[in-house]
Amino acid sequence: MRAFLRVADMIEDGDEEIGVWVKQVRGVAFNTEDVLDEFLFLCSHYKENGFSSILLKKARSVMNFRARRRIASELESIKSRLTNVSDGHQRYLYKLNIVKQGSTGAAAATHNYSLNDLRRDALLVEEDQLVGIEKPQNKIIKQLLEGKTKLQVVAVAGVGGLGKTTLVSKVFSDPRVKKHFQHQAFVTVSQFKQDKILAEIIQQLFNEMKQPLPQGVDSEDNSKLKRIIVDFLREKRYLVVFDDMWNLDSWESLKIAFPNNNYGSRLMITTRNVELTSTSKVDLGGMIYDLKPLSSEESWILFCAKTFQRNQCPSHLEKSSRNILKRCEGLPLAIIAISGLLATKDRRIDEWEKVDRSVGAEFQGNDKLKSTSKILSLSFSDLSYNLKSCSRYFSMLPEDYLIEKSRLIQFWIA
Repeated sequence: MRAFLRVADMIEDGDEEIGVWVKQVRGVAFNTEDVLDEFLFLCSHYKENGFSSILLKKARSVMNFRARRRIASELESIKSRLTNVSDGHQRYLYKLNIVKQGSTGAAAATHNYSLNDLRRDALLVEEDQLVGIEKPQNKIIKQLLEGKTKLQVVAVAGVGGLGKTTLVSKVFSDPRVKKHFQHQAFVTVSQFKQDKILAEIIQQLFNEMKQPLPQGVDSEDNSKLKRIIVDFLREKRYLVVFDDMWNLDSWESLKIAFPNNNYGSRLMITTRNVELTSTSKVDLGGMIYDLKPLSSEESWILFCAKTFQRNQCPSHLEKSSRNILKRCEGLPLAIIAISGLLATKDRRIDEWEKVDRSVGAEFQGNDKLKSTSKILSLSFSDLSYNLKSCSRYFSMLPEDYLIEKSRLIQFWIA
């Protein structure tokens, strides 16, 4: 059951059918652990000597007899429940295999493409719609243009929804950057296959030069694709952006495709993985830019611009608006999403208070917010099986509550 749950945990949350089945299996697994823990406790032996220990063992044996019969009955019940749950096994196994195969499956591919479409939309955002982006944009551009001549990395790190993709896309399309670098490419990594990423880079580089694509670009041989990139960029100053890179394996495998030719070339990364940014800087040097949430003032400016079309917030809605905005915690993606929802609502205080009371439910149930919810939940989805289980316990405590470690440990034990 544990092995099954580890695989099932990778399933997209939106699949309600599988979600119900997984919940049933998880419930049986938890009950089984409880029964086995109690059984092990009853079977534990104490090193006691003397006549009193003999009497104690006899008494304990009598008391344990009923407990053992009850445990045996519970195990029979668990076996029966497992039989019922397993009836759905064949029906859902195909979907599980699709998820386990990763990006080669249709379901995973569809999921990735939908998220990538959202990231590509960041390229189309107008400058006057952005808030708080000018300072980090100029700092990153300065590093790209004025750094050392060796190949270096500029990594933009931060939690989901901070606008990392929007920031690097604006840097990428800045006239100063385009003038400085001879060749540029922008690819979204996510969970795509490496040969697809390399082929996309080759296509962008050759299309930029209006040159025909070289032979072998359709190959699935990663070494061959990397050789094409190395040969093309060997004596050129280039900028390649890897958006949404998740793990070290991707970085280790992709970085060797880019020659260190002392022409001032740069690689840019956006990621949520702090370990990845540190490793990339150790490998090639450069800069790590930790993108921070918007300040209260910046958040309010963005909220009003999106919700009220740059007009001031009506006084009777200000309290509810600020309460809703507080839940967004300075994340531009969340602010824009909730603002788009509120812009369609009647400006009645009861409507806005309803949203204020149920922001979480809105993100789960409202079609306009589903895609945003997926992006924000990716950080949780990327946690290991054990950490996901531990993390869920935090939801049992109120917002802004001081969590004492002893209480949390008691939750875990229970």
